[in-house]
Amino acid sequence: MLGNIKQLMEAKAKIDKIQKELKNIKIEESGMDGKIKVVVNGVGEVLDIKLSDELLKEKDLKKVEKTLISLINNAQKKAQQTSAQKMQELLKDLPPEIRKQLGI
Repeated sequence: MLGNIKQLMEAKAKIDKIQKELKNIKIEESGMDGKIKVVVNGVGEVLDIKLSDELLKEKDLKKVEKTLISLINNAQKKAQQTSAQKMQELLKDLPPEIRKQLGI
């Protein structure tokens, strides 16, 4: 019983560490020949959006908006994949009963 509690606490500490690592990862997507750049962290939070001055001259504002949405979605998808990969690495080391107790 105490062994399970210890394993559970170790697993929780590893999960917390991974979450912290994911917050520090930066994933960048760019579009329209580099005129738009989006940066998200490993948990999918948007950290930065850079727009080139040239975009102010862009006549097709809908194209800019669609590109921005697409870049954010792509960056967040990559963040989800990174997060899932890191969690899979953690899970393979955990005994099944600990995974069940953690709800994963």
